[in-house]
Amino acid sequence: MLNHEQSLARCLIYVDKTVKYSLEVVLLEKFMSVWSWLSDIRRKEILDMYRKHVERVYEVVMYAKDLIEALVKGDISLVQDEWKKVFVAERAADDMKRETLSQLTKGAFHPIDREEIVRLILTTDDVADYAKAWSRRVILYIPNKLPEDIGLKLLSMASKVLEAVNIIKLSAEVVTKDPRKALELADKIEAIEEEVDDIRHELFKNILTFCDNAKPSLCILAKEIMDSIENAADKCENVGDLFRRLALMII
Repeated sequence: MLNHEQSLARCLIYVDKTVKYSLEVVLLEKFMSVWSWLSDIRRKEILDMYRKHVERVYEVVMYAKDLIEALVKGDISLVQDEWKKVFVAERAADDMKRETLSQLTKGAFHPIDREEIVRLILTTDDVADYAKAWSRRVILYIPNKLPEDIGLKLLSMASKVLEAVNIIKLSAEVVTKDPRKALELADKIEAIEEEVDDIRHELFKNILTFCDNAKPSLCILAKEIMDSIENAADKCENVGDLFRRLALMII
């Protein structure tokens, strides 16, 4: 049997371990609270930079849409002018992308937050890449003129992509303030992507008819312009999905 002194010693050891454990838990909780607070600040700072990146991407898509409109009108000079704007705007978007990504290496940032925001930035930049890609193909298409039925549907698809990017801009503004609104906006982006798919389905029929008599090179270019616009719309939908994930993390 343990004597009184041994029992007391064991009790003291138990109490000491319990106090140390409780202190460690409290310190860990405080550390996680501070980490979360710092991470929230960094998230907002990075999203502010991301909004500037989206502005540049919007410009790329806007000029790329205008370029298709110029092609539909048969204005070759305007097509070339819009291509120059696309090129400059896409380079500015790339510069903003690199600057934003570099900031993710600095300061306190939760690894999950970092991974999600990196994906958000890169996927958004893909939209600009596809807008530049369809613009390149338009440049290759001139001085030929698109059949009106094909040109108008391509213009409609490009306009839908521009609309989706505008909603992405709105999503970036509200995701930290009103994440539930960001979820609603993601649904709108998804709906636009479905509209683009519907237009593409009808457009593909027009292109197949066009290909019966057109030069093979023009036939290929018309389809590639269509595919690049569709890919841009798909990337917009992917960005919307990423905003869903961010919003659910914040709620």
